[in-house]
Amino acid sequence: MSARLLCVLLALCLASSAFAQGGDRILLRYQWNVGDEITWQVVSETTGTVTMRDLTQDPVAENTMEMWTRATMPMTLVVESVDADGNGTISYRLGVIDMDTVQGGQQQYIQIDPDAGTMTVNGEEQELPGQMMPGMLGDMKLVISPLGEMLDVQMPEGTDMSGFFGGMDMAQLMRLSQQSQMTFPEQPVSVGYSWGTSVAAPFGAEVSDMFDTTVVATLAGLETVDGVQCARIDMVGAMDIAELPMGLGMAGRGPLPEGLEMVMGPMHISIQGSFLFDLEAGKIVSTDATVLMDMDQHISGTAEGPEGPQQVESEIAVRDLLIDTTVTPL
Repeated sequence: MSARLLCVLLALCLASSAFAQGGDRILLRYQWNVGDEITWQVVSETTGTVTMRDLTQDPVAENTMEMWTRATMPMTLVVESVDADGNGTISYRLGVIDMDTVQGGQQQYIQIDPDAGTMTVNGEEQELPGQMMPGMLGDMKLVISPLGEMLDVQMPEGTDMSGFFGGMDMAQLMRLSQQSQMTFPEQPVSVGYSWGTSVAAPFGAEVSDMFDTTVVATLAGLETVDGVQCARIDMVGAMDIAELPMGLGMAGRGPLPEGLEMVMGPMHISIQGSFLFDLEAGKIVSTDATVLMDMDQHISGTAEGPEGPQQVESEIAVRDLLIDTTVTPL
């Protein structure tokens, strides 16, 4: 879905929703109560291909790697405080993460225990990557308004979750795949009403702020879940980026070796999914979302090697990176 098509879709949805305001209207609001605690089970499955090309070779040397990952983890949310405007400060803490992954034909089972600060790969204990330690052991805190606006994000001190997918901010990618920051309309709305909500790209803050896009959300209907009346909210959106500013894609990874430059793009990210929202309690019951991404990355220049200066000209192409995520209460 191109950015232009998304704009047309948004215009059509918003126009058609004007005709959907004749029925009973619903006020969508989060309700934050100090001390509320819920543990979610997050299940995420990722598939895709990564192709690496060495353009200095003739013919070009190319290696394509299929990858698959399935991860499960509990995530505990605690409402720590609520201000006079109803904005809640919510802490997010990860439980034991179980991950099965296949890359290049090699399968690994990885388990990360944040409380113990340990990681095992195929049963053998290994040291957690240093930049991951604070993010695994500490609490991430979000300040979210009753409308669902993400007013502040506080990662544990020293956290660096970027770089695991070529410069992407993994914390932002996780939020993107879960869509936990869905923003509601200010006015009560009827079934069939659509509105736009902003979503940031999964990169460092200085990049994401430049590439916010719009997701179209629709109040699709009402459903009863375990005796509770819930609103079903569907969403769809896309982002197309021709090229990231030089160097910004490496946010959090430190500078490239002297003499090398990196350009990221073109890139396409699309998202679709749905929520079930408890209208009386003002809380999400469950979510499912799918993120699809294609991305190119180009590194060029001259690097100092064991045998002297070496010309570098390489491409990394990520194709059909599909992230399916479900979030349900434990």
